[in-house]
Formats: sequence, structure tokens, C-alpha cells
Amino acid sequence: MHISADRSRRTAWIALPLALVASGVIVGTSSYAAFSDTTDNAGNAWRTGAVALSDDDQGAALFDVDDLVPGDAGSKVITVTAKTSKPSTVKLWTKDAADPDGLAAHLGLTVERGRLATPGDADSFVTEDVVSDGTLADLQDAGSFGDGLGAWTPAPGEQSAAYRFSYELLASTPNTAQDSETTTTFVWEAQND
Repeated sequence: MHISADRSRRTAWIALPLALVASGVIVGTSSYAAFSDTTDNAGNAWRTGAVALSDDDQGAALFDVDDLVPGDAGSKVITVTAKTSKPSTVKLWTKDAADPDGLAAHLGLTVERGRLATPGDADSFVTEDVVSDGTLADLQDAGSFGDGLGAWTPAPGEQSAAYRFSYELLASTPNTAQDSETTTTFVWEAQND
């Protein structure tokens, strides 16, 4: 008996898929017979830290002074509280400065950081560091955290520092400074180290 070439090719093409299916069944059945085990580590989570600053100004400006003449002086104390979860650095800088007549250069300003020996009593202020000692114009040059002054590093948790601002309209203030005004916003910013 003679088998034609066509027939033998057809038989080969039919046999090949059947062989593949049969080997898949054998491999599939044998894989169910293996031992297996798993382990896992559940509950993974990531949380961010926090930095919060507040002060005791109760929404009022620290200074709103009228009718200054050369030699007039005054001071006020503000307490800044940091609540941080990581070590942080707090710096003082200014924004929104307006000084159309150049008065800030004639307004002496010293900023000290410290603590109140008696809570709530500004007269009990104890100096720990001089943050700025010059004029308001000098302080207004610090316009960002990078330029900020008086790096304070509160420990994680809640910690407060008192800041005393003392001003004096310098005796050398010229007559051209009459009827002039300067304004600024004091900013404390905390950044994680």
C-alpha cells in the first residue's frame, strides 16, 4: 500500500495539534500534584508628616502706630507656636511691603526671639537670640524663607517661642519723612529639615 505525499502531510498536521493538546494535559495535571505555600505582609501604608504654625495675635496687627515723631519708640511681643512631626526650621521674613516715601529706612527695628518667664506677661520677656537689629528696611530685604532670619529649630511636637519687636523712629529722620507711611507683613515659615 502506497501512501500519497498529500495524505502523509495531512496526517502530520493533524498529529501535531493532538500531540500539543496531550502534552498540555499531562503538564497541567502534573502541576496540580506539586506542594505549594504562600506568605504575605498585609497592611502597608504611608502617611505624611505635618508642620503647623500659629501665633497669638488674635487676628490683629502687631503695630498700628500714628503720629510718630523722631525719638518715639515702643515694643510688642508675639508668641509663635510650632506643631511639627519632624525636626523643622522656622525663619522670619516679610511680604507685602509698601514704603513709597522711604520711611522704613528711618524706623529702627530690633527683633529678638526668646520666652516669657511668666506666661502671658510681655514684661517678663527673656532674650535668647537677636533675630534682626537694624531698620525695618533691612528686615524687608528678607522676602522669602531662603532670605529668612533667626533660624529657630523647635523639637518635634508642640513648642512656642516669643518674639519681641522694638521700634524707634530715628532721631536722624529728615523733615521729608513727615506725613509718610510704611507697612509690611511679618511671616514665620517652618520647613522640615
